Amino acid sequence: MKACVVGATGLVGAELLELIPRAWPGCDIDLYASKTQEFAHQGKTYSVSAATALERSDAPKGDLAFVALDDDYSLRYVPRLLELGYRVIDKSNAFRADPKVPLVVSGVNCDLVGAHNLVANPNCTTIPLAMCLSVLHQEWGLEDVVVSTYQAVSGAGKAALLDFLANANESYGRIAREQDVLGLSHDVSAYVGNTVPHNARTDDTGFSSEERKLMSETKRILGIGDLSICAQCCRVPVAVGHYENVWVRLRDPTDLDAIERILAMAASRWIDLFPGSEGSELTALATVHRRDRALVGRIRRDPRDSAKNSFCLTIAADNIRLGAATNAVRVASRWFRSADPDLAWSSTQARPAKARVA
Repeated sequence: MKACVVGATGLVGAELLELIPRAWPGCDIDLYASKTQEFAHQGKTYSVSAATALERSDAPKGDLAFVALDDDYSLRYVPRLLELGYRVIDKSNAFRADPKVPLVVSGVNCDLVGAHNLVANPNCTTIPLAMCLSVLHQEWGLEDVVVSTYQAVSGAGKAALLDFLANANESYGRIAREQDVLGLSHDVSAYVGNTVPHNARTDDTGFSSEERKLMSETKRILGIGDLSICAQCCRVPVAVGHYENVWVRLRDPTDLDAIERILAMAASRWIDLFPGSEGSELTALATVHRRDRALVGRIRRDPRDSAKNSFCLTIAADNIRLGAATNAVRVASRWFRSADPDLAWSSTQARPAKARVA
């Protein structure tokens, strides 16, 4: 088996260097980025070719390609990879809205992959949300969803993350020295010590592209075209780990115990339940210790509802792994069987044999 990663030096590309050998031991991997370079990661040094090499007439053919690039570059290189015979998982926005390209979350709708040679990997907030909502929808039906996201800086890319870490080191040190408890010396528009609206363009309705993606992708992945859903997204000064507060209205009434029981039974679909309403262990940092799983908990009845079908819950996930690289590998295992069962695709119809509670 021959695979390639295009965008290998980015945050998601680097994670794929660890996941691909787990899924397909002995796989021959070619790496591509913006330029020819040596890339050091986890104590190893990798040779990386310029992505333009793929456009040459003697470009190598292969079996599987992961593309972790910005939209414009995905539009440039994905068609070429398909010409070279690769089956492609693309991480960008470039093909997510194309009705001819499956938009897939493993454990939810991986059956759609079929004979397609190109699959779009959804947004990093959509993946854990869809994983958890699909379980509720399968059992009781979904009528309405409201989501508020608190997204880590790494979702903006490697350069933004490194800049944030450097600025945080300098800014917090200065605040400690000056005892600036209000943070007056922080940049009011930057990430350090701040909560900011998501830095994506807004449309004529005032919603950002990030919010629009979360809404439209969730409806498509769950197969509920008329789902009532609204989202607000922001960034918080966290390196890795997206956090989502969710309000759901189910079609059929149920109770808290039943919801927790069903979510606990979804462990084989990579969901970890944190029972109870406190949620003290359900944090953004908890996700980097369970990188390939969606964390869900703080399930409460919505006090405004008398019909017993509206609930509040919290979902969190490592946006680089589960929200990008891990899902991509699991989806690709629909084409090429994974040696690691934790990186194998899961059918939307799967019913786990036993519960797992965090």
